[in-house]
Amino acid sequence: MFDSELAYFRSIINKQHGEDIAQGQGLPEGAITSIVRNGPFQHLGEPAINAIIRELEASFTVTQKRGAVITKGHRPWLATMRPALDFYYWNRLRKYYLETGTLPSPVLATLDSDTDEILDQCGNPKDELYGAVRGMVMGNVQSGKTTNYSALICKAADAGYRVIILLAGITNSLRAQTQERIDETFIGKVSMFGAAAQQSLPIQNYAATRRIPSYGTTRVADFSSGTDGIYFGLSGHQEPMIFITKKNKSILERLAHWIEKQGETGGYDLPLLLIDDEADNASINTATDPKRTTAINGIIRQILSRFPRSAYIGYTATPFANIFIDPETTAEMETDDLFPGNFIKALDPPTNYAGSHRVFREGGDLRSSMVKVIDDYRALLPLRHKSGDNVADIPESLRHAIRVFCITRAIRVFQDKGKAHCSMMINVSRFNAIQDKILGLVYEYLTEIKDAVSVHASLPLDEINDEIMAHLENSFTVEFGNSGLNWRDLLEVLNEGVQSIEVRTVNMRGGKLDYSLRKSEGLHVIAIGGLALSRGLTLEGLTISYLLRNATASDTLMQMARWFGYRPGYEEYCRLYLPQVSFDHYEFVDEATEELRSEIKRMQAARRTPRDFGLKVRQSPLAIRVTAANKMRTAEKLKIAQDYSARHIEGFALPNDPVIGKAHRNAVEKFLIALGSPTEIHKGYIHWAAGGRDVLSLMREFQFVDHPDLSVISDTSLLGDYVQDRVTDELEKWDVVLPMRQSGDSTPFAGQKINLRSRDQGTVQKGTYRVYGSKNRVADPGDAQIGLSDPQKAKADAAYRAETYKKERAACSVRERPMMLVHVFNAKLRDDRNDRDEDLKLNDPIVTLSFCMPETGKPAKERTYQVNAVYRQQLEHFAAEEDDDSEAMMEAQDA
Repeated sequence: MFDSELAYFRSIINKQHGEDIAQGQGLPEGAITSIVRNGPFQHLGEPAINAIIRELEASFTVTQKRGAVITKGHRPWLATMRPALDFYYWNRLRKYYLETGTLPSPVLATLDSDTDEILDQCGNPKDELYGAVRGMVMGNVQSGKTTNYSALICKAADAGYRVIILLAGITNSLRAQTQERIDETFIGKVSMFGAAAQQSLPIQNYAATRRIPSYGTTRVADFSSGTDGIYFGLSGHQEPMIFITKKNKSILERLAHWIEKQGETGGYDLPLLLIDDEADNASINTATDPKRTTAINGIIRQILSRFPRSAYIGYTATPFANIFIDPETTAEMETDDLFPGNFIKALDPPTNYAGSHRVFREGGDLRSSMVKVIDDYRALLPLRHKSGDNVADIPESLRHAIRVFCITRAIRVFQDKGKAHCSMMINVSRFNAIQDKILGLVYEYLTEIKDAVSVHASLPLDEINDEIMAHLENSFTVEFGNSGLNWRDLLEVLNEGVQSIEVRTVNMRGGKLDYSLRKSEGLHVIAIGGLALSRGLTLEGLTISYLLRNATASDTLMQMARWFGYRPGYEEYCRLYLPQVSFDHYEFVDEATEELRSEIKRMQAARRTPRDFGLKVRQSPLAIRVTAANKMRTAEKLKIAQDYSARHIEGFALPNDPVIGKAHRNAVEKFLIALGSPTEIHKGYIHWAAGGRDVLSLMREFQFVDHPDLSVISDTSLLGDYVQDRVTDELEKWDVVLPMRQSGDSTPFAGQKINLRSRDQGTVQKGTYRVYGSKNRVADPGDAQIGLSDPQKAKADAAYRAETYKKERAACSVRERPMMLVHVFNAKLRDDRNDRDEDLKLNDPIVTLSFCMPETGKPAKERTYQVNAVYRQQLEHFAAEEDDDSEAMMEAQDA
């Protein structure tokens, strides 16, 4: 509303505080208020002045840290060459971002330094000594990876990269969306072949001269060698040439064939930058049928091989099933031509990014307001269902979510943002047929809401007598009753908010979200879909998400999280409805992915290489849960090396069998009595010293289930083999600790008096008792710190504050000896479970174990295991679902 005024104040702030902003320092308190109130626009009035101050504070108080990078054999060049380079494209983009306020200034400063670092790692395109460079950039889901590689493309063009290929997903909608973004940030006009008039874009206004790159794809056309718009070869133009293609076998073959012809005119001599967006999808051999992805992988390598100077940069937020893990052996991983052997860069998101840590982590500021756990879906939309199942109705929780979306539309109108895009996502089935049935039911209910609102919303509040209007008011009270908003005020704009809402399916059989065609009035849509909604596609203005999916593979799960991203001015009104099992999985994935990102920071400090990180990923908990699970459909043998360094492995799942439970209890009591008198007895725990071989023997007497680390595989377990490899050196001596309550009635156990803990959140399904349901926990949060000295606690706290480790892993990392925790507790099942198929049969007290492992100095050994049926079933639990769109997408890649 105040674009010119905001632009004026942004320029003043940048002039006065630009150096502080560039160095990542905050503005002095009250600086923005002072500048605005002393400015020349006091005639606008107090409400307008306050609005301008709020908008500027939102822009200038957001910060972003520089991400970490690990590298091998890098020769810095950019700082030396910078004075001789004309950064035309980057300066134009930087000025556009700065003066329009598209990016907060501190975020823009970090973008500048991060992309400088990536460009420097790519190598000097004018230095013939540079050959092939392979790197990877790790971002977060919906966190601005496109913004990062848009800036990188501009800088690469300025530095001398003459051929730029951007691989943008596997769907036409995602490719077109990406082409539009590059038009706006780099090309500078609407990319069309044969257009009678060139339609310039706003970025052209931010440079004194006009330069336009050449392009081989447009908003409506992927690459075709017969395209009328390509009148010359790679070497026939002064500006760089860019291609934005999807990962489709036929299209990439055409591009590769066209490039083959360019050698005759010197095209091969031009330096190439190839950016692979969503690099873990289709580029890598992770599909059920690996031959399909091998074809795309091979064509990418073929294109790269044609250019003596080439830089391949894979961008991804989910590297779990990526090139690090997929090859059968470490040697294959290292020699793969797409393995990022030169560098890996991790991007940190800005502070205004609504990501996993804010939504799912304990203490996350959006967790309590945004996440709503639902459980009324089982009868109407069970997580496991078939394509032909009947869907008679939608759950009340989905009706409530639809009403809440209507209310958020009214809130946006009330905020004078009624013409901004606004979306709701419904992702409840992998089957297109079920999605179509949901479409009809949602359309019917939305029509009822529209009809009720059009008749009743304009009436005085005390005269409204309608069931749907009452439900709308109740949903408002439940979700926004404490927000400061008034239902009477929203009624005045409710009709305007709801009447423009459309309902669409978005899948490979049809349907798309054409935000670009609705810029003036905004697209207000309820999008129903599956995989097509889950890969790279941005749902603009997403406020309400409703998820009922059984996917537990971490990469699939995270890509479904389209609710991550930036919600300026309305994040407090966003809602996510999902089952408890999905919530628990997201908690686990958040923890695991953050550990991988922290690993890069640790390796940067230790001057380690991408190979070391590749090994870490292959040996992480996610490797076996994701990649091994994907291979379980055919594999009878499994090659695994697991690293348990600085990890707490908890025995959270036990057979629901009283005979086995008693055997566990007897084995532990016998073990503890044999250790003799405790070395320490505290109020909260009892401590013994033990030998590694004795601990290993006890582990072998336990029957853990549904646990990739502790379940029996080839007559052993992964953790058991890990301990066996180190039992004569670093894991020779152990601490054994029995944690307990500090007060209460005591119970005799193993010759000691203990105050039993209680666990009352358990679940039992298919013969397995899980201590905390899907949370994969059994210990208390502070258990990993038991027995640490004050210096060790200080060291662990420093590692946590430096974001090197999360709290629990930080405590494990400083241990001199491993610690086995013996958990003894009374238990009962959760009261809110209505899908219980049996009662808890284990007798009190229940006993299980967990293991706090210190840092290791020995690499993990790779072993081949014969996979038995039980272990295969456990891994299949973590495998990704096959989506109806999966097959269609694979066929599209082959077309």
